[in-house]
Amino acid sequence: MSGLIPYVVLAGVAIGFFLVCYAVFNKNENFESLEPTKKQNDHRTLYEQEKVHIAPKYKEPSKSNITTESNHVEDAGTSATAELLDCDTVTANGDDSQCISVEPSAVEDTIALGESVDVLEATREISLESTQMIGAEGVEISKPQGPSMLEETRLFNAAEIDAELMQSVVEDEEPATGQWAQAAQEDKRVAMAVEPFIQAFGVIRGDSLHYVEDITREALAALGILKLSEVNALLHNIIIQEALMAMQKAYAATPTDWMKMAALESFLDVVQSPKSSTPYLVAFDALRVLPHLTLGHFQVMALTLMLQYSRNSNNYGRIHFKHYVEKYIEPFISDLPLDNSFYRQLEYLRCTQSEREQVTLTQLLSNSYPFVFNFRGFTKEELFRVTDGRGVDSRFVVRSLNSNLYKLAMVDESLAPRFFRETRISDAVVQRDLLALMKSKPTAFRGVEAREIMDNISPVLSDLADVYDTSPMSRISLTLLGLYLGRAHVKATIGEEFDLSRWF
Repeated sequence: MSGLIPYVVLAGVAIGFFLVCYAVFNKNENFESLEPTKKQNDHRTLYEQEKVHIAPKYKEPSKSNITTESNHVEDAGTSATAELLDCDTVTANGDDSQCISVEPSAVEDTIALGESVDVLEATREISLESTQMIGAEGVEISKPQGPSMLEETRLFNAAEIDAELMQSVVEDEEPATGQWAQAAQEDKRVAMAVEPFIQAFGVIRGDSLHYVEDITREALAALGILKLSEVNALLHNIIIQEALMAMQKAYAATPTDWMKMAALESFLDVVQSPKSSTPYLVAFDALRVLPHLTLGHFQVMALTLMLQYSRNSNNYGRIHFKHYVEKYIEPFISDLPLDNSFYRQLEYLRCTQSEREQVTLTQLLSNSYPFVFNFRGFTKEELFRVTDGRGVDSRFVVRSLNSNLYKLAMVDESLAPRFFRETRISDAVVQRDLLALMKSKPTAFRGVEAREIMDNISPVLSDLADVYDTSPMSRISLTLLGLYLGRAHVKATIGEEFDLSRWF
């Protein structure tokens, strides 16, 4: 029996060793099987923490979903400017998704994005300026149509001209091949076109002759006249010859760039417009009165045209209105007349006509831009309430000029359809409520408050109000001739042309 004891001890040691090993390895396996779960939980916790701190970001809508307008600010870009409202991307079918309110600390209360410098720069990039004749927004600018110079305006057709040229004795005109030969032929054509002027006025000073030749050269080039025979045919028409001499006389009397452009454009309209058209008759009248007009006369007509007969649909905020004053007002006030005799001369020349009632500049601005000057605006809370918490894209919300409230970026209710297309607000109820909100706080734009608002936009605008209200400018309107000459001066001064087809 004693001999079996060593074997029993050995077996016990083996069994104990086996149990210890089993316990150790089984514990490691359980630990490894539990470790991935712990790591997953850690990652999930970190992800949830990161999600909490991610702020919603504004996403630019697809350009294919944007309806473009040539005379409004588009695709302005929000960049890093603080937004009043923050909206998610518009869905593919055009429905507005919910807009999220930005934290109060992230809202810039001194300026709204719709009137930011970025949006102003985007406005300047647009090829077609949004200052247009009142009632003509969105209407395509019409171009003069009618027979060419060799047809109706010459009182006979091209076949008759060819027959006459064949009977005329004209210098032999071989095509000029060299630069000097071409210049010599051009000088001959100019000399032929200037000859009637010299015969009519006799002795002409050297400077005056130079100005006459200069504008005549440009007129022939604009008409595409390259032969002496064409100049001869041009002068055979007594009406065109009279218009040519009137153009030459106007520029010789006042050799300035603005007079040159007005005279040249009037002459070209006489030659190229049909005789049965209104522009033909008005252009002829313009050539007759041009020698009697000064820069002050032109500036009165240009300012009256822009203030009474046109408006800028981008003038919904202070920055844009200031830009408007810099471009459309400041270039036309250097020689603005104060003497009533200037205005009597314009009326005598049938460029203006007197009106019974006075319309001050504040009244004029409130009539042209009612949403800008005649209403206080609304609060952000009111805007969220009428849009069911969705708000409006911050690019189309601006600071009010006459309060610390906000307004929609449009100058009057007639531009509402375009505004709602650009903001992608299709709900008719929301559209109605937004317009009602814009008109919910009316105010009177007059007196000291009106002057302070104009001075805040630009001191130039306030100074103009003093001149406008105390001079006959507030009691006149333009005739067709005044509209024509005012447009010519605007084009000569700032390079922008207005469409007058509504009146012509």
